[in-house]
Amino acid sequence: MDVTRKLIAMGLLLLVTLVTGFWRGNAGNPALSGTVHKLLGLACVIYSAIVLYHTARPIQFGTAYYAAIAVLLVSMVALIASGSLLTVPRANTTAWLALHRIASALAAIAAFVTARLLILSKP
Repeated sequence: MDVTRKLIAMGLLLLVTLVTGFWRGNAGNPALSGTVHKLLGLACVIYSAIVLYHTARPIQFGTAYYAAIAVLLVSMVALIASGSLLTVPRANTTAWLALHRIASALAAIAAFVTARLLILSKP
């Protein structure tokens, strides 16, 4: 599979994860939607790491690529941590939800920038 298709699959996984997150937020009984959202989020993180690792090995990148990867990694860790704390009833506050939403936006932007840099650097 070529790089563009892998990046499209990565974007679709991110989009489906976002959709299930909205579904989870609006669901009356969030158990099923929460499980689907968490599993899709984990699949998105693992697939993104594999694609970025294998795609970027033969290419020399500059500081912008590594900065985008760093922002993507930090936002993914923030998403996992804040999502975990949102499932704890006593820790479910609006601050964690706000952090989760901000980290989601940062992850989407960093994924777009990373994909754009990968597409521009294709031989």
